[in-house]
Amino acid sequence: MAKFHCGFVALVGRTNAGKSTLVNALTGERVSITSSKAQTTRDKIRGIVNRKGAQIVFIDTPGLHLWLKRTLNQVMVQNALSTLGDADCVLMLIDAAHALTPQGEIEEIEQNLIEAIQKANKPAILAINKLDLLKDPSGLLPIIDAYSKAFSFAEIVAVSARKRKELDTMLDAIEKYLPEQQAFYPKEFYTDQSERFLASETIREVIYRQMSKELPYSAAVEIDDFKSMREQHRIEIKATIYVERESQKAIFVGKKGAAIKQLGIAAREKLAEVLDANIHLELVVKVKTDWSENPKDLKGFGYLEEN
Repeated sequence: MAKFHCGFVALVGRTNAGKSTLVNALTGERVSITSSKAQTTRDKIRGIVNRKGAQIVFIDTPGLHLWLKRTLNQVMVQNALSTLGDADCVLMLIDAAHALTPQGEIEEIEQNLIEAIQKANKPAILAINKLDLLKDPSGLLPIIDAYSKAFSFAEIVAVSARKRKELDTMLDAIEKYLPEQQAFYPKEFYTDQSERFLASETIREVIYRQMSKELPYSAAVEIDDFKSMREQHRIEIKATIYVERESQKAIFVGKKGAAIKQLGIAAREKLAEVLDANIHLELVVKVKTDWSENPKDLKGFGYLEEN
């Protein structure tokens, strides 16, 4: 009888390496929010991939970065690294276009991550993403050479999350390093996150896409009420967007409420797609001064775990 493998894979890498895009491509669902802006993944979001002989549970984490001035950013980096200890295997994702400096050396962010992986003492696979953007495939060779010298990766693969290329090759590599045990979740599951949580993440994604410059980084979303009426194919959601300044609130609301109205329309459309239901959405904007620097507020919004 064929052996079944199941386990957790910590998906780590710098901001915009393509982690959330990869999780969504593997599950066929919108599990992690994606945006051209850095640092859009907030929590440890699990995407579940069911294969014939394995169930692979991906823990998507905030992208690592060097901008550590704000308490919020420090917390997100700590969350990313803490995931390594909980996983059976680590998948380090790097952007092929930014894997090395112009001098052919490994960037500081990736060096720090490799050090964290060494300390975790878990099997690690290197996935070189955005293969489709390389003009010449031979450009992979110096990347493979540099990273092989820096750390003994169990496997090195090249993929394109956006084009969904070589993903089966990557999954085959991961499967070998997972424990032999039964599946944790039913086959129809693609995430263990609640619809309420997915709703808040979806609204956050729309904010990142709709609002300009630094505004999204000063905004948190809290679901105040979530009523699921599946027999009517309808979900009613009341949510509050918290910002840190009155000036930010004014921009979110817009002249005569125009901006928040447009945000609500876009959020409803995206929520209907993600939750597969007719959505009634009420959005309000409130000020909570310097919430991103306040540990109590960070816990309340789910960035910090309760002790």
